[in-house]
Amino acid sequence: MKSNFYSIGICLVIATLIFGCAKEYEVVQPTLKISVSKNTFKVGDTITFDFDGNADFISFFSGEMKNDFAFAKTERVYESENLLSFRMAKYAGVNENCAELKYSKDYTGEETIAAIEAATWTSLNDQFTIPPIIGTSANFTNSGDLDIANLFESDDKPIYFCWFFNTPNNTQRTQCQIAEFKIQGVVTSNPALSGILYDFADMGFKMLLNDAFQYDNYTLPNVNGTRILWTGIFNNPSDKFGWAVTKPIFRKSMVNLGLDNPISVKIVSDPESASYRYVYTEPGIYMATFVVANSSVYGRQELVKQIEITIEP
Repeated sequence: MKSNFYSIGICLVIATLIFGCAKEYEVVQPTLKISVSKNTFKVGDTITFDFDGNADFISFFSGEMKNDFAFAKTERVYESENLLSFRMAKYAGVNENCAELKYSKDYTGEETIAAIEAATWTSLNDQFTIPPIIGTSANFTNSGDLDIANLFESDDKPIYFCWFFNTPNNTQRTQCQIAEFKIQGVVTSNPALSGILYDFADMGFKMLLNDAFQYDNYTLPNVNGTRILWTGIFNNPSDKFGWAVTKPIFRKSMVNLGLDNPISVKIVSDPESASYRYVYTEPGIYMATFVVANSSVYGRQELVKQIEITIEP
């Protein structure tokens, strides 16, 4: 009987110690209070958010585009246009017509010259700024943007882009580079917003060359992770052709700009601050939001504090 009482006593002592330790390391809620002297300001005014209390972490959302707490956990997804653009350079040669951009609706996707030649291709060169030959090294020119939405029959039917290259026989070849070939999703309701729908890597360009290149003991035209390069021996003795063709490209009617990220005001290693200052550059009504938290390996306690701010012109 005494043994049982002794065992119970030991258990109670252990439980008390465990509970005490748990209480000792429990993460408490932050005590930080935030206030402003008024809620209405002018564009360009410096707004001081006064702090009273403590918090390990403080993050700030101004309520402006791309810094709005309403999109901290909900991704921004918008209807968008599909704008194609690239940068291009032609240099070190005499063949001005060395490269032509085309698209196809009936290319099968088979990576052979025969499949490319069997498809119907429509030129897009006149829709872009194509630079002349400039100097002996790459000086890139921006192509401008082309809305390609009307090139597609529907969202589920792809198109293909292909650069058609050539160097005629008995001519001095021209080198050509194409970089940053991409499709941007530009938000229809706010053209200032955009996101990448297809970047250069997504295009998946594949270079195909005709048989004339098999006799060249020289760097061949190629595609790497950032650009397409058309090249060859300078004094070219034979007709050379090449094709840099993409993977299937689908129209995307929506662009996902992801989550809005906060401005970091304080982390746990920073000293306590009495205030935070911010300037709005556009008139409007904004929900200024502070996410304050205490955090450790034992857990996290977080509070959201919001103040409506009116900015007048």
